[in-house]
Amino acid sequence: MEESYGIEAARPQLGDIADHTRSTGEVVRLTRHGRTVAVIGPARSVTPMNGVEVTLLFPGGRDWNGQLPGVPHVGHTFRRENNQAEETWTVSDVEWYVGEEEEGGSLLFVHLQPGDNYTQRLARQWESESPTHPDQK
Repeated sequence: MEESYGIEAARPQLGDIADHTRSTGEVVRLTRHGRTVAVIGPARSVTPMNGVEVTLLFPGGRDWNGQLPGVPHVGHTFRRENNQAEETWTVSDVEWYVGEEEEGGSLLFVHLQPGDNYTQRLARQWESESPTHPDQK
């Protein structure tokens, strides 16, 4: 099997390419106009070069923009220390918007829900402080 394919030429063969990479461990590059735009390989072997830019969306309208080593899956747990205790957050949804690099690139949003009692209380506090909360009118 070839080590790279034009993205349009690869389209009808994606299943075969994925099966081949899974069984051999090889990584196949997908190109557009000669530039690599994506890779297909066994999940454990393909990692982002510099991580992925994400926006973590917490309850109460709070968010955090930063870099993670990869795209988290629904059910994945994040732990974060604050000055009082450790927060535990669980990924409830992952949404992404793919755009052209010239238009600002792609966006990745990770929705989080509290994963323990302490974090649930913290999230309720944040939601009560939110300007859109009914108690704030």
